[in-house]
Amino acid sequence: MSEDGRSTAHGCAWIAPVLIGLPLIVVSVVGVRTLMPLHQAKESLEQLERALGTAASYTPSALGAISAERMEAFVELRTRLIGACEEYRPVQLGFDSVASLETQDEARPEDIPHVVRSLGGAAFEITPFLARFFELRNDALLSLSMGLEEYSYIYAVAYRKHLLSGRTRVEIFSGGQALSPAASEMLRGCLRRQLAAANLADVSTPWAAGLDVELQEMVNDPSRLVWQDELPETIAASVLPYRERLDSLFCPATAGLEMERGARRALWLALE
Repeated sequence: MSEDGRSTAHGCAWIAPVLIGLPLIVVSVVGVRTLMPLHQAKESLEQLERALGTAASYTPSALGAISAERMEAFVELRTRLIGACEEYRPVQLGFDSVASLETQDEARPEDIPHVVRSLGGAAFEITPFLARFFELRNDALLSLSMGLEEYSYIYAVAYRKHLLSGRTRVEIFSGGQALSPAASEMLRGCLRRQLAAANLADVSTPWAAGLDVELQEMVNDPSRLVWQDELPETIAASVLPYRERLDSLFCPATAGLEMERGARRALWLALE
């Protein structure tokens, strides 16, 4: 065998067991710190829903517009959550280092210890980060008397273009989709109640006529974002005055977390 051949084989000998063992390292390290943080995140959501009672279920206005008061509350909530974006960056770097190793044509043995350390650090921090994020979000929702459904609906329409962008779709928690099927079902529930309210109020504006069509589109596509093709004018007009502030408070890294009820799904997406 040539010298080059021996070098390549030696590199492969190093890389194969490490790549096979990396998921095991992640699972074992994360497992130690998983149960309690996930339980705490779940408890904070249950506390929120108990405190809000029936207000935890959200019905958007039959006329479509989001009030200035609720938009201001949403912007305040985003202000409280944006710090988590910077907090997540060290975790992201650990997972990125693994991705870079997997895409190398030829592994260098000297890179492996650094990657293992980076991945171990990311795995050690990911679950506590998720728990802190969900507790922070749920506590902020409670203080502003806003349920997760209302927050998710406003988040979806306020950040529609961001969520549909290619950049956001490749972020680690997004899984290639703008939102999960569970979050989509929550948004469909908002549309169903909005449609019922519009019918009860005998609303006949053009945008209201499209509610039933949009709801059916979401039923047909469980990963569809609400008003994915175009925002109705009434909703767009509600969001427009806040556009600059909203854009400054968007975080692609946590976009896949914002509308989720808990950390469990997010954790497994992070470890895929």
